[in-house]
Amino acid sequence: MKNKSIIIVAFAILTSFVRLTVKAQTSESPSPFKVTADVVSSYIFRGSMATAGPTPNFQPTLSYSKGKYEIGIWGSTDFAGTYKEFDPYISVTPGQLKFGITDYNWNFGRANYFNYTNSETGHRIEGTAGFTGSKSFPVSITWNTMVYGYDKRADDSTRQAYSTYIELGYSKGATSLFFGFTPWSGLYNNYGVTAFDPRAGKKTFSVVNVGGSFTKSLKITEAFSLPLKTTLIINPSASYSRNDYVHLVFGITF
Repeated sequence: MKNKSIIIVAFAILTSFVRLTVKAQTSESPSPFKVTADVVSSYIFRGSMATAGPTPNFQPTLSYSKGKYEIGIWGSTDFAGTYKEFDPYISVTPGQLKFGITDYNWNFGRANYFNYTNSETGHRIEGTAGFTGSKSFPVSITWNTMVYGYDKRADDSTRQAYSTYIELGYSKGATSLFFGFTPWSGLYNNYGVTAFDPRAGKKTFSVVNVGGSFTKSLKITEAFSLPLKTTLIINPSASYSRNDYVHLVFGITF
């Protein structure tokens, strides 16, 4: 455990140094490419723990932006080496609206990564539409629906479940509040299956992700600060077996 802590600290220091160097090299002519990384105490995806148990995750992002368009890859890997996620995405933000497509994959053992056959693939393709809010009206709403791939109904494995997550958000200063729910059976409420009634389709509308994030910048030098974030997450519809009811997550962005 001591050796793991030393490795994590050393990696964080090295990442900070690399980012400082890149920032200094590009301060006069900003590059459309962006490289960031988060280290989180545990990985919670829309109210539920993504990994088998609470464990720190390293989450890098590589993106290219031009005007209102962005294309990139987001990933997550736990420090135990038992979890891996690889999510390419593309988005367009015309004004205060945002539209995107994300290719989620955390099921690498299901099929070859390049197998996109609907009945075999481990990919989940999701469409997103949202309103981002503004300084004068800091309220956002995002609708996310999985439309293809490994997202099938519990009562019929040949039909798409169209798992949907809708989130309302409010941001002011260093505080962000969120309220997330799913309108029908899907990924976020165990596809309608509950511990008390194993038949499919019994659990529909569910509030799954309520809480707030609080950020603070840790000043390292005059030119560089390290963003810190703590997020409180409450899932009133959590799976009893996963004990997903409450989470407190700490994160650092490099």
